[in-house]
Amino acid sequence: MQVENVTAVVNQVVTGLLVPMQDRPPPPGQLPEFGNAAPAGLAIVLLLLLATVFLIRNMSKRITRLPESFDDGADGTGGADGTGSASGAVADRDAGPTRS
Repeated sequence: MQVENVTAVVNQVVTGLLVPMQDRPPPPGQLPEFGNAAPAGLAIVLLLLLATVFLIRNMSKRITRLPESFDDGADGTGGADGTGSASGAVADRDAGPTRS
């Protein structure tokens, strides 16, 4: 008696869990929507992958152009004005805001 009740409850629980997981056929007159977004998603993923490749290439080129160290006068070559910057932009920025 108890075993029959337990098996009935287990069957109801299993049926309640498995029935929603089954694929149901689409309603009449409608096609299944699987695959409609796949081409657009693939195009977006490929564009993002291509952009990532170009960004990595660009940043790799920029990193190879960086000096070994950013210490002032470490290699003995300063900028054109002797402050370590080629255009004096750092000295202009440190001067503060100008008032008119």
